Amino acid sequence: MESYRAIFHLDEPAKAPLVFANLGNLLDDLGGSVVVEVVANSEGVKVFLLTGQYTARFREYAEQGVQFAVCANSLRALGFTRDDFPRAVRVVPSGVGEIVRRQAEGYAYIRP
Repeated sequence: MESYRAIFHLDEPAKAPLVFANLGNLLDDLGGSVVVEVVANSEGVKVFLLTGQYTARFREYAEQGVQFAVCANSLRALGFTRDDFPRAVRVVPSGVGEIVRRQAEGYAYIRP
């Protein structure tokens, strides 16, 4: 069985519905043969706040194995801390650095 890897880039909260729709389509199509990470930076980190409107969707995808990461630089710039996000969200030093690392590992880059 072939395996795939994809990284979604989320930098605007307004794009969250499209990211989640694309994510759902990808999982429906490739199922267990795909590893997926969603990286949020800039204002996009707000999508994964504990108090955010997408908590249920985030939880659903996290339970399916989707990884989520937020940019530490963006957290500092926006005044958030690690405690503002669910435990399932990783904090990475920089969102763009995470994207570059993942692309070097062969992840397909998707930016809705």
